[in-house]
Amino acid sequence: MRGIFTLLFFSFAIVINVSAQDSTFYYSANIQGALSGTNTPYWLQANQYGAIPTEGSFLNAQIGVYKKYNRNNPRFFQWSAGVEGVATLGNTRDIFFTDLYLAGKAGPVELSIGQQKDVVGLGDTLLTSGFFALSNNARPYPKIRISTPNFVNIIPGNDLLAFSFSYSDGILGSARITYGNTNRVPQIYMHHKAIYLRVGGPSHKISLFAGFNHQAMWGGEEKIFSGGLKRNVAYEYVVFGKPWAASRVGNHFGTIDLAAQLNGHKWNLYIYRQSIYEDGSLSNLSSIADGLNGIRLKRVKSRELQPGIRLNTLLLEYIYTKSQGGNVFDFSTGVFGNDDYYNHYVYAQGWSYRGRSLGNPLIGPQVMNREGVPTNYRDYTVNNRISGIHIGSELSWDETTILVKGTFTKNFGTYRREFQPSLSQSSFIVKAERPFPIWNRSLFSISLAADFGKLYTSNSAIMIGWRKNGFLGK
Repeated sequence: MRGIFTLLFFSFAIVINVSAQDSTFYYSANIQGALSGTNTPYWLQANQYGAIPTEGSFLNAQIGVYKKYNRNNPRFFQWSAGVEGVATLGNTRDIFFTDLYLAGKAGPVELSIGQQKDVVGLGDTLLTSGFFALSNNARPYPKIRISTPNFVNIIPGNDLLAFSFSYSDGILGSARITYGNTNRVPQIYMHHKAIYLRVGGPSHKISLFAGFNHQAMWGGEEKIFSGGLKRNVAYEYVVFGKPWAASRVGNHFGTIDLAAQLNGHKWNLYIYRQSIYEDGSLSNLSSIADGLNGIRLKRVKSRELQPGIRLNTLLLEYIYTKSQGGNVFDFSTGVFGNDDYYNHYVYAQGWSYRGRSLGNPLIGPQVMNREGVPTNYRDYTVNNRISGIHIGSELSWDETTILVKGTFTKNFGTYRREFQPSLSQSSFIVKAERPFPIWNRSLFSISLAADFGKLYTSNSAIMIGWRKNGFLGK
C-alpha cells in the first residue's frame, strides 16, 4: 500500500511539471485521515463517490489531473479528459479510479467514454441528502455517453428557452441472480437517458425547470430465463420499456423532476421536487407522495472578503418513500404497487454498484445496519420505506468555510417485512476548512461526524484533511 501512495504522488508531480504551461489543465490532491470506531459515520462516507471506506479508521488519498474545456476559446471542436486515483489504507485496503475518461465536444454536444463523476436530476448538489436516480454516492461506472453538459438555447442568442439531454450505456460487471436458471451472470449493463427543459435563463428573474430521467439495469436474459431475449433484442425492450413475460426486461428506475429558481440581487431561492417512478405506479398517481422535496437559499457571493460569520447557503429537504403505490403488485390487473425501491427480484445487488446505492444513500445496504435489524439474503436493502428531514448549510467565518449536515429519519423497513416499531436515526457532520500559506495556500480541514439511533450502530469520528487544487501554470 505504501507503493500505491508513492505512485499516486509521483504521477501527480510529473503531470504538474510536464503540463504547467497549459492553463486548461486542472489538478486536485486530497489527503485525509480519520480516527473512527468500528464503522465510519454515515455523513463522513455517504455521497463521496465511494472514495471513503465504511469501516474504522483510515488514511485516504485522492489525486487527479484533468484537461478542461476552454470556455474562452471559440473553437467548435474541443477535447477534455480526466483521471483521479483513490488509495485507502485501513481496515480495508483499496485502490481504484473514480474518474478515468476521454471526451470530445462539437459545439454544445459532447461524446465521452470512461467513468466520470456526475449526478442526474434537479436539485442542490453540494448539501443534498442525495438524488434518487443517480447520485454522487456510488463509485462511477464505465460508460459511453452523448450529452449536452450545459443547457443549450433553443433560440440562438436568447436564453428564454433551453434544453439539455444525455444518453448513455455502461457496464456494471458480474451480478448475483436470485431468480431464474442461473445464480450469476458474467456481465450486466446500465442504460440511461434524460431530457430537461428550462424557461428563463440567468438573465431572467425567474427560471423554471422540468424533465425526467430513465435508467435500467439489465443483462443476462438468455441465461436467466427460459426463452430469454437475446442481448440486441433485450436492449430494444429496455430502451422503450416494452413489456415482456408479464413484466419488463431489467430493473427500471427514474424520476420526474420539477424546479423553480428566483434570482435576486443578494440571494437566489431554489425549490425542487423529484418524483419517483419505477414500474407504473406513478402513472395512476398511487405513489405521488414519494420523492425528494427541497428548498435552498443561496447567497449571490461577493468577491470581497467580509469579516464575521456569513450564511452562504441554507438547504432544507423532506424525503418520503413510504407509499410505493401500496403493498399490492399485479401486472395482469394493472395494480403497480409495492415498488420496493432499490430492490429487484432478479438482480441481488438491487439499485447499487459495488455495494453502495446508486441513488439516495438513506436507502442503504443491509451491512450498514446494527445487529438485530432484520436481514434478507435476497435483497439489497431491508429499509426502503422512510420519512426524513435533512438540513444543510454552508457558512464562512473570515477565511474559514464551515459545512454542516444533519439528517433525521424514521425507518419502516419494507412492505414484506416492516419494522415494528419504526426505527429512528440521526446523523450529522460539521466540517471546517481554512487556507494556510503553505504551498501557495493549501486548504486544511477538520471534520466531526456521528450517528445516533436504532438503525445504525452508534458511530463517531474525527477526520483531518489537506487539499490543494487549481489550474496548472497559474
